[in-house]
Amino acid sequence: MKIAAIFCCTVLCIILMSSQLYAEQPAVKLKVGVYESAPFAYRDELGKWTGVTVDLWEAIAKDKRYDFEFVEVSRKEAVSRLASGDIDIIAAALPVTLENEILIDFSVPYYAANMAIAIIKKPIVTIEGAVARVLFSWQFWAFVVCLVLAFTLIAFLMWYFESRENPEYHGPTKVHGIAYSIYWAVAMMTGAGEKAPKTLQGRIIAITWLIGAFLIAGVFTACITTVLNVESLGHKISSERDLPNVYVAITHGPCEKLLNEMNVRYMVCADKKECFSMLEKGRVDAVVGGEPYIKHYAATEFKGRLDIIPMDYDELLYSIGLRSKSELTEDVNRAILKITSTYAWAEILERYLKH
Repeated sequence: MKIAAIFCCTVLCIILMSSQLYAEQPAVKLKVGVYESAPFAYRDELGKWTGVTVDLWEAIAKDKRYDFEFVEVSRKEAVSRLASGDIDIIAAALPVTLENEILIDFSVPYYAANMAIAIIKKPIVTIEGAVARVLFSWQFWAFVVCLVLAFTLIAFLMWYFESRENPEYHGPTKVHGIAYSIYWAVAMMTGAGEKAPKTLQGRIIAITWLIGAFLIAGVFTACITTVLNVESLGHKISSERDLPNVYVAITHGPCEKLLNEMNVRYMVCADKKECFSMLEKGRVDAVVGGEPYIKHYAATEFKGRLDIIPMDYDELLYSIGLRSKSELTEDVNRAILKITSTYAWAEILERYLKH
């Protein structure tokens, strides 16, 4: 009986000591990797991380009572840092790709989106508007000034050589003769015709001016036609089939493989902000990427200034990134399925992805 009592006391002491040690053991704080990838993860005006994936992860953590901290990582190094164990989770714009699946695990997808093309919106220009733009340009008035100077020079030369032998160039004053010379130059250029000069020098000037008038009229017509054609053409891009003819900006990810297969010239930017900065400066013709972040920039930094062209390619699936064979995977998946079936999730998508 004594032995049984001693045994029970020993077991009770062990249980009490174990529970005390467990209570004193601090909970493991998960390191959640985030990087600038609006609208999925980005800093707001107060420097706090926010976005679709950030809000989703915070809901998961609340549901599963996870203790965590956000750790800012670069987009390029995020997967390798997760694979090495430096972080525990990636909560940003992480598309599901075969290359990443080899290194890490993905949760069930929480969002699917097509790829899209962003271009700077051009105003609709009518023919009247294009002509008005030409008429009020400095190039047009420079042309007019040069034309007036040419008229004046031709008129003076014609008056100088013709005034002695041609009575048409005589008048009460020299001004009358020069005025007639100007009238003659205009008549020759417009094709109205006028009396032929009588001196050799005058005839040479007349032939030179006639040829020059045709050239001037042709150049002016060509310039106007070019401006009108350029205005009417508008964008160089109307679908993904036009991408091989332009230069685009992308971020590191699935776009690279796709654009290489399409033989598209592109530059890889550090982040999406740099992509849209290159577009605004005219360094690239378009930005190609996931439709969500393109819509986000169209609704924020580029309000009313972007045209979005959908691409007919497979959807991009976005997921939470976890370590390979992570113990968290099953719980995270269940939480995602639970959260994304609620009305609160629809409100999150509306808040960040509306356009």
